[in-house]
Amino acid sequence: MTMPGRGRHARRDRGLPPSKWIPISLVAALVAALAVTAVVYMYASPVERSAAPPPPTVPGVRPTPTSCVPTSDLVPPCGAWWGMHVPPDRERGLVADVTAMESQIGRKLDITISYHDMSETDAGRFFRDDESDLAEERVLFLGWESTIWAGNVDIPWHAIARGELDRVIDAQAERVKEYGKPVLIGFDGEKDREESGQTPEEYIAAYKRIVDRFRQAGADNALWVWGVTGYYPFRDRWKPYYPGDDYVDWISYDPYNFATCRGAKWQSFEETVQPTYEWFQQNGFAHKPLMLAEYGTESDSADPSARADWYRGIPAAMKRMPNLKAIIQWNNTDADDCDFSLTGPGVLEAFAEAGKDPYFRQPLP
Repeated sequence: MTMPGRGRHARRDRGLPPSKWIPISLVAALVAALAVTAVVYMYASPVERSAAPPPPTVPGVRPTPTSCVPTSDLVPPCGAWWGMHVPPDRERGLVADVTAMESQIGRKLDITISYHDMSETDAGRFFRDDESDLAEERVLFLGWESTIWAGNVDIPWHAIARGELDRVIDAQAERVKEYGKPVLIGFDGEKDREESGQTPEEYIAAYKRIVDRFRQAGADNALWVWGVTGYYPFRDRWKPYYPGDDYVDWISYDPYNFATCRGAKWQSFEETVQPTYEWFQQNGFAHKPLMLAEYGTESDSADPSARADWYRGIPAAMKRMPNLKAIIQWNNTDADDCDFSLTGPGVLEAFAEAGKDPYFRQPLP
């Protein structure tokens, strides 16, 4: 049974204290003050990036484009995108870290994910230089969170729905429109954890406000990803948060094999992922492409080879779940120090082997 993920993981992985709610009228003032002094925690500044050594050359394993070209919604019809969240190093920069990982696994990643808050600092603004560079040869997925990281401030959904963040939203919409290429955007994934005391109705109103503002700006290249934890006991919470087919292009969830980290039973990749996959297929969502916005496995102290075997089983399992169209491995720990990194005997090699399966070698748009 898959356990819940981390909620607003970009903030939590920074080790920040619990968030404080403040009146939304103070948010603009806080953002303005932070803009002068804020440092983007996870990523190097443009100056730092320019000083970084050139990234290594990555072996190419792209197929010759065929009739399997992706749809306008970035859905690969003949397989699935192979991706990873690569924890960036502030000194090297995200591009160098991603390309270094690609050199280790012998292929380019199809899809990468990075996170933004709703501030007007570099932490919030689409697109950083590193994201634009990565998107030259990869699908870009942006996780957008209703918070201000530097001040550890959560922005209430009802404030977004009332238009109090329209200036931030409209500026982002213009940037996405100018960017021009299709880009995946997810707003507040894992809301089914219900940790904030807010309601599904408030979430839907905020979500729709954002999407509507983008559409009014003509940012039709934004593709919207609606995400939940995928924790199966939460399944009755999912439909109440769904904003409707007209507002959702992809659906994502975040399954993990926590194993001994949380005293859970060891599960294979398929056992970890399949129950939630089947729920979506059987409950009115089979027409939407699915994505694992995060996934991974802990190790098994009783079986050092178990983690590598878990990754080796991915290609066969994925072919039995054909509506899963993208999977993004979480190569990191979580807030409880559960370790999902690609470490251990043969693990990185097993992940690399799985990623070279033809099912994950789809032509990019």
